Amino acid sequence: MSALLLLVILALALLGAPLFAVMGGSSEVLWLSHPDAAYRHLRFVAPTVLDERFADSPILVTIPLFTFVGYLLAEARTPDRLVAAARAMLGWMPGGLAIVAIVASAVFTVLTGGSGVTIIAIGGLLYPALRKQQYSDAFSLGLVTTGGSVGLLLPYSLPLLVYALVAHVDFN
Repeated sequence: MSALLLLVILALALLGAPLFAVMGGSSEVLWLSHPDAAYRHLRFVAPTVLDERFADSPILVTIPLFTFVGYLLAEARTPDRLVAAARAMLGWMPGGLAIVAIVASAVFTVLTGGSGVTIIAIGGLLYPALRKQQYSDAFSLGLVTTGGSVGLLLPYSLPLLVYALVAHVDFN
């Protein structure tokens, strides 16, 4: 069984399946096919996702809403507007475009809940602009990829809300 699963995983990876799907799917299959029935928790977890433990939590319900808002913001060209506003306020300073990249990335991360979305949305706009203003390639890539992480530290970002839920801290 494990040799067949290994072959399927390698075939999927070579065919270009996303790595998270290959790893997640293989771990679920291995979890469900464990010889000891006590370790087959997945079939008990799935039916209880929408019961009172999930539905009564104001934080866990916000995770899909953050994803939805991120999609809406991306479709509404919000990154363009956010970069334009940050550039109008901070663009005059020396290194202003780098500061704009950090501020715009942080704000967009708070709004969407994930720095990966920020890297795609804001980074796609700012990386060419940073290269055009003669910032080095390494600096531009580093700035674009780490700028979204700053937003994870600001109030009401998704990781802070999840931390508040786990630590039983009032998030208001």
